[in-house]
Amino acid sequence: MSDLLYVGTRKGLFRIERKSKWQISAIDHLSVPISVVLPDKRDGSLLAALNHGHFGIKMQKSPNGVSEWREIDPPKYPEKPEGKSDKDAMGNEIEWTLKDIWSLAAGGDDQPGRIWCGTLPGGLFRSDAGGEDWQLVRSLWDMEERSKWFGGGSVYPAMHSILVDPRDSKRVMTGVSCAGTWLTEDDGETWKQTAKGMRAAYMPPEQAMDPNAQDPHMIVQCPSAPDVYWTQHHNGIFKSVDSGLNWTEIEKAGPSTFGFAVAVH
Repeated sequence: MSDLLYVGTRKGLFRIERKSKWQISAIDHLSVPISVVLPDKRDGSLLAALNHGHFGIKMQKSPNGVSEWREIDPPKYPEKPEGKSDKDAMGNEIEWTLKDIWSLAAGGDDQPGRIWCGTLPGGLFRSDAGGEDWQLVRSLWDMEERSKWFGGGSVYPAMHSILVDPRDSKRVMTGVSCAGTWLTEDDGETWKQTAKGMRAAYMPPEQAMDPNAQDPHMIVQCPSAPDVYWTQHHNGIFKSVDSGLNWTEIEKAGPSTFGFAVAVH
């Protein structure tokens, strides 16, 4: 059992440790909203994404996981080509600008320095230098299918889940609100939609099973049985037992089918 928790909040990053009892041992970035924090077990470093509102999105890195931070550059979108229209399924013009960081994930043990970063407005970035530099994964960003994506709780689509398969680091699944789940099996060279079986109650009946219309809020993979995935969807709880390729709704879930968090024991 872990004796250390990192808790990102709107009021800063809290470290909670269990010694004789659980207690707050440190508070970093006090009063700054922390959207996501990533402890990297490979080298002991810590990455934190901060949303400074008017001053924009920032990133901080601690090389040894303690309160010794330095600022690093966050992901940056390329300039949108002049005259290019990039609208989502709702007709909103997508700005090629970092609005927020929604997810961070470390690559496999065979990928030292690899970090994945999911953002709003739906772009996926990759670093092979521990977050010290970033490249937009153009194979996903440039897909025609991205025009079918749309925002859930925000105007723009948000990439909130990134799952690196423990058996194969080149196999990575992402969850997008709202665009379902997207899977690469070749380290981001190509992608396929894998939200088959999810149901969107908020859509017209004839579009309810459209994979691109799905709004998973969070997706997790079972470490001890990696073929099993779970997702907390906008209107249900779904499970996959074939490595995320097909999903089945847990119809007797309760007391509520709406939520944002899901975890695997």
